[in-house]
Amino acid sequence: MEWPNQEEIPKSNLRSNVSIGIDFGHLKDKGKILFIDPRCFVVGLEDVPYTLFTTPEFSEVNLPLAFKDKIYEVTNLILQPAFDLAKLRKSEHCIILKWLADFKKVEFLRFQRVHLDQLHYLTDLPVKHLVLEDIKLSDSDNLIISISQFKHLKEISYDESLPLDVKEAIVKLNLKLTLVTPDVKG
Repeated sequence: MEWPNQEEIPKSNLRSNVSIGIDFGHLKDKGKILFIDPRCFVVGLEDVPYTLFTTPEFSEVNLPLAFKDKIYEVTNLILQPAFDLAKLRKSEHCIILKWLADFKKVEFLRFQRVHLDQLHYLTDLPVKHLVLEDIKLSDSDNLIISISQFKHLKEISYDESLPLDVKEAIVKLNLKLTLVTPDVKG
């Protein structure tokens, strides 16, 4: 039996008592956690990254070599400023960074506690479902323009933070709208 190269073994460093609740949803027993770090964690199918939960501080430099090249193949991307619920509620809304546009296969995109003024960075992604929770924006018109530029978008899930004028404009774009209630958030 040959031992794997150290660079191929994913390593996760956690420096405090941390618990992560993950609902694998439709993945059920097929999904597994591939990597955990205070700035990101990766859920995979087999050994292929499938979902990336990330904060703006994420850097691919911290990923194991085994899937550093594969990380941009994820189909689900979740951005939020922190993972710890107490820190998340107290944190400022984070911004959308340009490097998110490098994820060329993202079909499910979830923003939680994010300022959406830079959503236009991501309009070339094949996003089908956009989830907006506890969002901020400076200009409703620019947000609507950005949403209309997503070529594959079919559905938007939202919470009470989405302004009424944006909801009305989304209805005119013939996109499915789903209200995310506090007891449904995952």
